[in-house]
Amino acid sequence: MLRVGLTGGIASGKSVVRRVFERLGIPMLDADETVHGYLAPGGALVAEVAGRFGAEVLDRRGGVDRKALGARVFLDEAARRWLHRQTHPRIRRDIGAFLDAREADGRSVAGVEAALLIETGSYRNYDRVVLAACPPDLQLERLLARTPGMTPDEGRLRLAAQLPLEEKVSRASDVLDTSGALAETVARAEELARRFLRSDAG
Repeated sequence: MLRVGLTGGIASGKSVVRRVFERLGIPMLDADETVHGYLAPGGALVAEVAGRFGAEVLDRRGGVDRKALGARVFLDEAARRWLHRQTHPRIRRDIGAFLDAREADGRSVAGVEAALLIETGSYRNYDRVVLAACPPDLQLERLLARTPGMTPDEGRLRLAAQLPLEEKVSRASDVLDTSGALAETVARAEELARRFLRSDAG
């Protein structure tokens, strides 16, 4: 089975690409959504996060308020490393189980969308690494448009905290330009998905 890793910076359009892959028949796991499940009411990490950061990071339903948690860890490298140590082993297990199950189902292609695929080194576990990429100024514009209340300076800090685009490009097998109109990104993603499904990705 061809294993595809899909990644990209914040507001780069990677989720658009994932949805196209899914629509064309490639099962995809959204790693970020899986992590959100750990932080939802009753989730595997709620008690640990509350123990580390206090009850003020919990929401009214008893889950973790991701915005409050983000504010605590974004500028605190030690706290961010702690959170990664809690989440990464779990997500690796879930990703492995997902891909193994799809292979057992007889799928020819399956993949995972993960924001930190390259940063964690897990990109090495995939046959193809697809990078959704657009210029940083466009990322900032899109990030601000989808995040009410975020200031340009806050957005720039978010972008600056990520691995530079050039480094991501150097580790990707397929760079998908998402800087154009939505229809252009969809068309490029469809072409790539069909190539993977034809098993001529090499």
